[in-house]
Amino acid sequence: MAVNRDFTKNYNLQGGELYIKLSNETNFRYFGQTNEFKLNFKSTKLEHKNSEGNTIVTDMEVTKEVESNVSFTTDDLNKETLAIAFSGTATVVSQSAGSITDEVIAGVAGGLVYELSKNKVSNVIVKDSDDNEYEENVDYSINYIFGTIEITTGGALDSKDLKISFDHDATKITNLSSLDETSREFSLKFVSNPQNGQPKQTTVHKVRLAMNGDYALKDLDKYGSIAFDGKVLKDDTKPDGKQFVETVIIG
Repeated sequence: MAVNRDFTKNYNLQGGELYIKLSNETNFRYFGQTNEFKLNFKSTKLEHKNSEGNTIVTDMEVTKEVESNVSFTTDDLNKETLAIAFSGTATVVSQSAGSITDEVIAGVAGGLVYELSKNKVSNVIVKDSDDNEYEENVDYSINYIFGTIEITTGGALDSKDLKISFDHDATKITNLSSLDETSREFSLKFVSNPQNGQPKQTTVHKVRLAMNGDYALKDLDKYGSIAFDGKVLKDDTKPDGKQFVETVIIG
């Protein structure tokens, strides 16, 4: 007689530091402090029982299916890891300090916002094509951080061609391209160093992660928290017994 049996194991790794690596990357990067990291394993086994004798015994056991899931909430997201959390990409470029003379914006319209070629600008001078100079907060307003100019509705600059001169500071600019995928494949490394107990490092070699919708971004320069659910996949590049999760305990 053959019967299917389900076996479930649940692991809660408590708090620690989470590191993450995209499937096409070589090195892990810090992804935030994690208060709770849960792993769930479910296997379905086919058991065959020998009933020929006086005692029924299991004489064969075959694993038919293994399923594993992971869930965690991580804190301390920064702008470099934010795009990864949203299944997007992050591109960081450097802007050097300098000056721009007579950058042209043609045919501006009142009530619209136009982008300058640089961020973190200062000493902005706005003129029209006849070299008439205009007044900030009367004819236009400036966002100095993002380098944008908004033309006053019904003002003197409506339909003018502008020549704009300004200085710009050195800075780093991070461009986040978010939500280009609903989920992604990662490797996860979870490191815990409890006050009572031995340091432990758990690696999930291959997992398909997606946000579970429960997130609260608080301040990208300081911290944020975001929750994930994931499907643990088999990594055929690892030896038997280490194809899903691998744990190292020190001490």
